Amino acid sequence: MRRITFLVYAALWIMLISLNLYQQVRDTKQYAQNIATRQAEMFFDHIVLVRKWNASHGGVYVPITENTSPNPYLDVPDRDVETTDGKRLTLINPAYMTRQLAEMNDGQSVIVFHLTGFKSIRPENKPDLWESKALLAFQKGEKSVSEIGNLNGQSYYRYMAPLKVEQACLSCHEKQGYKVGDVRGGISVAIPTASIDAFINERLEHLTITHGIVAFIGLLVLLLSYLAQARLSQRLNKAQSRLQLAYLDSLTLLPNRRYYDAFVKREWKRALRHQYPISMIMIDIDFFKLYNDNLGHIEGDHCLRQVAKTLKRFFRRPGDLIARYGGEEFCVVAACDAEQIMVLAEILRTAVESMRLPHPASKVSEFVTISLGAATIVPGDDQAFERLLHSADQALYDAKASGRNRVCKYRP
Repeated sequence: MRRITFLVYAALWIMLISLNLYQQVRDTKQYAQNIATRQAEMFFDHIVLVRKWNASHGGVYVPITENTSPNPYLDVPDRDVETTDGKRLTLINPAYMTRQLAEMNDGQSVIVFHLTGFKSIRPENKPDLWESKALLAFQKGEKSVSEIGNLNGQSYYRYMAPLKVEQACLSCHEKQGYKVGDVRGGISVAIPTASIDAFINERLEHLTITHGIVAFIGLLVLLLSYLAQARLSQRLNKAQSRLQLAYLDSLTLLPNRRYYDAFVKREWKRALRHQYPISMIMIDIDFFKLYNDNLGHIEGDHCLRQVAKTLKRFFRRPGDLIARYGGEEFCVVAACDAEQIMVLAEILRTAVESMRLPHPASKVSEFVTISLGAATIVPGDDQAFERLLHSADQALYDAKASGRNRVCKYRP
């Protein structure tokens, strides 16, 4: 695993964990809102149940006290009555009862509720902006409305559901033009977000710690994998380097005789199996001994490196080989026919001569030149690779014997 790959995987892992954490945080907050909404629904249902009880009895008479005065907005006969023993009673209808319950609840519970409607007679029942929007939604068919909002400067989970006109309600509300089934208002219930925040914050803290641990473990595993693979790659690179050194000539950096032996065995078998021609060129630097004697071995080594570098430029195919055969000799093995190998050999000869590397002791040119012998054969079961090697070597002998700085083809 390369460093860039490790960094990409690490970034993707962190991104995945972050997205998962973000989604779970959203789900947790939504879950908290669902809990608050469910609590508000149950609270609303309980108030409605009490109101139905009140309405089913046509209202309830209670003593008139300092805390309970007659409802000035209730226009019905016998609103106020007096018992035979002189007690004064007043009729408490569902709306008046709900308002009194809301006032009693204020300060006693964190939950706040409010009775409201579009045609509220009592000023205290006037809807706020959020409740007005909810009432409009009820007229459009919404069964309830809930969201997080502000109330008296504090954050609340707000819930509101409609109150519909029932037959028992008409005794008080028929004069306002209501019919059975009409939405005449609603009750809003508000639960402080702070009452659920402790649970949510504990849950979010747990999620953050858990995801942090998972992210750390994942990064640690990635890091250990990266380090282990890097160490393995380092060992493989060292082993490959040692292997390459074992098969490379240290002076010219061309494949050496050991690699040449393994290569030709493999290529010979392949050519034998597929029955295509295989060719060889034996190359010798002309009068190299005189070059060494005249300019010294250091310059001789430099000459070998320059010639090797020039020859190597023409070999890119995996099926071709240029190797140092020994001393000032080089060997080429290529999967091509006799005509192609002669063209390649002439290209190599010209390339070396074009180097214009001075050779004061040469008897054929003032520059370094090479002689080349080429041979081609289609392998057969009764033949060995040594036959091709012998043929190329014989062609090289002919090139040297006929004046050097030339290419000769093996002729049986």
